[in-house]
Amino acid sequence: MTPKRGAITLVFDDGYTPVFDQVVPLLNQYHIPAVFAMPINHQSLSQESGCPITPWQKWLPLTSQGHEIAAHSLNHTDLTTLNNAQLESELKDPAQLLHASTLIYPGGAYDDRVKKYTQKYYKYARTTAKGFAAIPPPDSYALPTYNFTKHNFSPPKANLLAAYTWLTNSWLIETYHLVDKHPSSMLHSVQLKDFAKHLAFINRLPITITTIKNIVNRI
Repeated sequence: MTPKRGAITLVFDDGYTPVFDQVVPLLNQYHIPAVFAMPINHQSLSQESGCPITPWQKWLPLTSQGHEIAAHSLNHTDLTTLNNAQLESELKDPAQLLHASTLIYPGGAYDDRVKKYTQKYYKYARTTAKGFAAIPPPDSYALPTYNFTKHNFSPPKANLLAAYTWLTNSWLIETYHLVDKHPSSMLHSVQLKDFAKHLAFINRLPITITTIKNIVNRI
């Protein structure tokens, strides 16, 4: 039996309802845990995207199935634009409501001040910087990722990245937003049938597929 090398983490930002309805059952079918990043106040994001979002309260029970619920701030706003009091609220409230140890920076926006406040309430944070993470990561508050959209995702490309992760014994954090069986005009969207092909491939790889929390805690 080929020993496992490297790690993959699947992260789904924003809590879109098609992900809750279609992706979660698929992940559970393969017994693959994932990370779901929840904005607490999702109404403006739902209106902006034109796609329904499932409230954070309905996502919390997924932790009993091995999934991780991450914070995505209170209002899904650029944290670098806030004053200190606003930043405190944006980070503290979701940490308490979601019992989250991971923060997903909205839009990937952070600076030294945001990182300092993040460290008060979270153990890890994911950026939108493109790249592979090391195990252990040099900075748990600046985790890189590959952010997939309708323009850069295909099963062969995603499979190649996963295979490279295994070969190099590194850590690949894959970021998705909307994954749906219906085509979408959203830039950050991937069709379910294509994601399912990639999921089947990584399930066959001798690689660890788990959450951010599990990987860093294991280290």
